[in-house]
Amino acid sequence: MSKRRNARLQEEILRDLAQIVEFESRDPVVRDAFPTVMDVRLSVDGRYAKVYVAAGAPVDVDTFLSALRHDASFYRRTLAERLTQRHTPELQFVVDETVERAIHLDELLRQDESDLGLAPTDSQQEIPEERTSATDEV
Repeated sequence: MSKRRNARLQEEILRDLAQIVEFESRDPVVRDAFPTVMDVRLSVDGRYAKVYVAAGAPVDVDTFLSALRHDASFYRRTLAERLTQRHTPELQFVVDETVERAIHLDELLRQDESDLGLAPTDSQQEIPEERTSATDEV
């Protein structure tokens, strides 16, 4: 499969699978997690797809992942109805924790800054305005 075709198929799977997982899932664990499909990585031959899903609500990661894996056949069957491919890729779900890690890191950095008593940076300090006018210079 060419790189261009693989990229196009990857985007199509991402769009369709996001719609299916986010809005058509009947599993209460998945629905209550407010899932977002972040990315899809397709194998070179198009037979396997690794699907990165983030939870919008605080959930138990293991329970959420097992619910996604349990419903994988439903997602694959529904995806097969929408794709124009002969073979629908086998779906492997991975919980994407990138957003949570970024938020946690930001909180740690802000906490360290306040604990150290650092002064605000130059962009945060107010700079007094100089009063100059055209009549003062003449």
